Amino acid sequence: MGYYTTYDISANSTEIQDAIEKKSEYSFYGGFASDVKWYDWRTDCSDVSLRFPDELIIVEGDGEEQSDQWKAYFKNGKSQICKAIVTFEPFDESKLK
Repeated sequence: MGYYTTYDISANSTEIQDAIEKKSEYSFYGGFASDVKWYDWRTDCSDVSLRFPDELIIVEGDGEEQSDQWKAYFKNGKSQICKAIVTFEPFDESKLK
């Protein structure tokens, strides 16, 4: 058993996409892979970004738990992870129908 995540990878070249596929041992179709157990995604993408230090790699993840959505940015071996923030409008009685 494991934790499934859907990944969407954006990179400026197919060479970067290919390097991520090779490192992760997963196939991404158009940068997209659904229901994957890729536990080392952060390390793998950081390693690949070192090979392409001037390129920005963006990885979006949607985990199997409802609130597990995030976006990660990789450049020159460094990363920034941003978790999704869900907000709701405040109650407005005038909008009741």
